[in-house]
Amino acid sequence: MQVKDIVKPAVIVSETDTFADALHAMITQHTNTVLVTDENGELSGEVTVADLLDAVVPDTLDGSAVIDHFSTDDAFIASIDVVRDLPVSEFMSFDYSPLTLKDNLMSIVATAIAHERARIPVVDDENHPIGIISRQGLKQILAKFMET
Repeated sequence: MQVKDIVKPAVIVSETDTFADALHAMITQHTNTVLVTDENGELSGEVTVADLLDAVVPDTLDGSAVIDHFSTDDAFIASIDVVRDLPVSEFMSFDYSPLTLKDNLMSIVATAIAHERARIPVVDDENHPIGIISRQGLKQILAKFMET
């Protein structure tokens, strides 16, 4: 098994795409993470479902205030309306540790463990995203080493 065997194609949005665009990409491409590129097509971050949910929470709320705020559908809809056109650059995660197709399986395992990552972006030599190693890929690695 090689890295190329477990890499899923990248689902990509740009920093200028919106919350709605990122959500649409996740739904239509059946993924929980989209990779974000800058104006040069280089990886600049990622957006997960957790990032989308965090974006919906008004900055003024925390803890139990969040639970109280979202006690009705109308409150949630109003919050989504606020972020619908928010650029991805405003809520994306910058904490990522990309690998390349040249990396070996142990690099993937080490990165996943060291950075507590369940998904790892894969880039080419110019830092353009080409794929992602998902939780499924990590399970395949675990299974491979369990067989030996």
